[in-house]
Amino acid sequence: MAWKNNWDRRLALAGGVALVLGGGYLTARGKSRRTPHARPQPGTFHLGNAGEPFTLDPNLSDATQEDFIIGDLMMGLTTEDSMARPIPGMAESWQTSADGMTWVFKLRDASWSDGAPVTAADFLFAWRRILDPKTAASYAYFLYTIKNAEAINAGRMPGTALGAIAPDPHTLEVHLEHPAPYLLEMLTHVSMMPLPRHVVEAKGNHWAQPGHYVGNGAFRLTEWIPNDHITSVKNTRFYDAANVALERVIYYPTDDYSAGLRRLRAGEIDATDRLENNEFGWIKRNMPELLAPVPQLILDMVAVNLTKKPFDDIRVRTAINLAINREAITDKIIPVGYLPAFNVVPPGTANFPGGNAFDFRRMPAAARTAKAQDLMRKAGFGPANRLRANYLIRSTAAGSYRAVAAALQQMLALIYVDISIVPTDVQVFYKQIQEHDFDMSQPGWQADFNDASNFLDLFRTGGGNNWGGYSNPAFDKMLAAAQSDPDIQSRGMKLAAAEAILLKDQIVMPLFFWVSGNLVRPYVKGWGANPMDRHRSRWISIDEKARAALFA
Repeated sequence: MAWKNNWDRRLALAGGVALVLGGGYLTARGKSRRTPHARPQPGTFHLGNAGEPFTLDPNLSDATQEDFIIGDLMMGLTTEDSMARPIPGMAESWQTSADGMTWVFKLRDASWSDGAPVTAADFLFAWRRILDPKTAASYAYFLYTIKNAEAINAGRMPGTALGAIAPDPHTLEVHLEHPAPYLLEMLTHVSMMPLPRHVVEAKGNHWAQPGHYVGNGAFRLTEWIPNDHITSVKNTRFYDAANVALERVIYYPTDDYSAGLRRLRAGEIDATDRLENNEFGWIKRNMPELLAPVPQLILDMVAVNLTKKPFDDIRVRTAINLAINREAITDKIIPVGYLPAFNVVPPGTANFPGGNAFDFRRMPAAARTAKAQDLMRKAGFGPANRLRANYLIRSTAAGSYRAVAAALQQMLALIYVDISIVPTDVQVFYKQIQEHDFDMSQPGWQADFNDASNFLDLFRTGGGNNWGGYSNPAFDKMLAAAQSDPDIQSRGMKLAAAEAILLKDQIVMPLFFWVSGNLVRPYVKGWGANPMDRHRSRWISIDEKARAALFA
């Protein structure tokens, strides 16, 4: 997701926690107010979430902090286990045709939180709604694997033409545009979840608010205090409620990661999904039990606007790529174990051969800078004619974004590029780059499912998250060929060939691949560190004795 999608509209601006004081905290305006349940109630999980959600409507969501909550409230045909591996969800079984083009799902007997049955028609309604051009859903493209989905989203066909039918309330037959061996993992994503049609049609866009929200997940929404907290309670109508240990989950928007750590130390939250990179060393020395770093399918990058001059010039893009000293960033600016990125698809991505990298990867930093200066001079820039550009970053309180931007500012200055750093509200940030209203920016992307196509789709012509406006028919053709290839190994090679085209065109500047930044108290059980960084509260429990003893 823009880090998912999609990442940081994924870090939507929260209420600015500045300082923890005992059982309360100071707001940005300096007034003290107490958090709900200053000392945890039994069966309650307090989570520091990456930011304030923009929406809890699965059709409209495109942010990680929304996924954390929606994944507790709603469930697709498949869902995730504690290690984010796909398992049966609303579908208890399925069959696939020999050519991989048709899937038939058998739905279990399950209810919405208001007691109405969950049916196959609820999936059809949700999928047609997200594809409706009027919905303007940024994740509509996620369904393009289904037959006719892209044409429907473009307005060329009606929603009823979608390659999915419901022969009966417990059967959903899905026809694909091409084989998708990763479909079961895709189906866990929020964009593929059903909607309670009877509620959405009655309440319109207000359906996803407390008092109206009806879900089919392990928890149900009861409270949303903007920029303060969201509360969900155990859904007694959930089909597996007997095996859900928690009674309540409270999510706190925590885009100030330092404040999140202080709240964790004060016992106000039990876990937080992000850490302030500058504090990693202190945590490792003083509270190592909070850490369980594992490689993540997350990429931070520099995006340039190819629809603006001079970024349409490959010499300028190549020079910028050369000038970025990724090793210095990961070793000195944010030394938390991130890997310097010289390609787009993270290492460890399933069914992907890897092996691609910019050809300057082994070149010494000084030689890279000299070559970049030469390219800039050939493009018409130099000491007397410097390139000036705005550089958008997310205005999260986490200092590492600013630190990386400041380092890039110094690196680019050596090649006659002067960037003005512009911190921007997260929601505004992603709106601007989606509308190509920027010069340069630093977005991130977190995998929606474990497949290379999820990263490469960012650069498909006309894609909803194609921030730089890239378009290359050769890339699109190779990506399409990979998607229609039923052989896993052959498909992976085609995806690698598509990535090689991106790198040759120098259309993006990858910075680094992540390791997990979760901070979790040991008394939180069932939080499995995994590459997808997904943690459903259904699997979590609290060792109440250990929690009480820690804060006695």
